[in-house]
Amino acid sequence: MEVGADGVGTRPIHIGPGVSTTLLFDTDIQQDQLSLDSRAQFARVSTGSSVLVLVPSDDLQGGSSLKLSIPFKDAGSALPSRLSLTLVVDSGAVDRQVEVYRRVRSAESYRQEVQQLRAEIERLRKEGVSSGGSAPEPTGLRGLLTASTRLPGIGAMKAEGSIECRRPCSLTLMRGSAFTSGPRRAVQWGLRTADKKPWTIGRAVLVDRQGKEWQSFPPFQTGPISAESEATLILEFDVKSAELEGYQLRVTDVDGARTAQWSGLNFP
Repeated sequence: MEVGADGVGTRPIHIGPGVSTTLLFDTDIQQDQLSLDSRAQFARVSTGSSVLVLVPSDDLQGGSSLKLSIPFKDAGSALPSRLSLTLVVDSGAVDRQVEVYRRVRSAESYRQEVQQLRAEIERLRKEGVSSGGSAPEPTGLRGLLTASTRLPGIGAMKAEGSIECRRPCSLTLMRGSAFTSGPRRAVQWGLRTADKKPWTIGRAVLVDRQGKEWQSFPPFQTGPISAESEATLILEFDVKSAELEGYQLRVTDVDGARTAQWSGLNFP
């Protein structure tokens, strides 16, 4: 979802009792100054530097509308200083995750999203063929919700403080958040590069202290990583380990010619 010039969301966000809705922003928000109608009727309201997680309680009535106002940190810029959203309680059509773009998305960003959707459709098609047409076992957050009678929740934390990039390193981490939900681990990083040639991440691998590796799902970027503009990179991994600390992250560009590696990555 893109933020309109007037700072109003282009569509309402659908929420549901007992179900988490995660908003991911491409710029940092002022966590302590957000305004939410009927906040006491939410079981959980969690914020990170660029993330907001909402879990409504069962007290909210279906069909009701609530107002959510979120201020951005760099209020002095030419971009909208605050985002105003309408939340609609609708348990039948909950928005589990919404990516909010305050900056105008590039054509490259849309192209990458289309590629990822095509890859996901092809993966689902192959799963349907291999299982004889039966419904495949749900994965990701859908799998977490169907496999548990309790809400698994999402843990979020800032990540940039403890992370070091192995030299030589041409990528600079401007901001970062780490997320955990069941076996899933995810990072959302804002990156710049000192290289003249922009970066587009083609492959990412998470490595634990024992050297075991997990390859990411298709990486998502809001645009090429360059020296002129920061780009947001989102990576998700399915990690069969209870360990939350001491990971390394290795990324390679789409050409396979450049690699960057970070250590000291922890998850909440």
